[in-house]
Amino acid sequence: MTEILNMLQVLVILMGINILLGTYDNVKLDKNNFDIKILLTGVIKAGIIGVSTIGLSYCIDIVDLSPIGITPELIIGAANITYAGKALANLAKCLGVDFESLKK
Repeated sequence: MTEILNMLQVLVILMGINILLGTYDNVKLDKNNFDIKILLTGVIKAGIIGVSTIGLSYCIDIVDLSPIGITPELIIGAANITYAGKALANLAKCLGVDFESLKK
């Protein structure tokens, strides 16, 4: 249980990082005015994903799908990896990294 709580903390931090970097990208790099609706939409989306991840992990723990390799840790880990990837992509945009030039 402690491992799951630690992984959930990481998920919340990654969600926050992603929201902050996305806000920075939209406001500073795109020269848009700050829009509270866009920020709240991102926060609501992160909340929905967080609650869904926790709920799905709980259900998987209760049903016990561990014999086929599906565990709550796997679900939360997948969410962490997804948000880390999104945060890295946002950070790259903020730093001006051009992915197309890296493919060549």
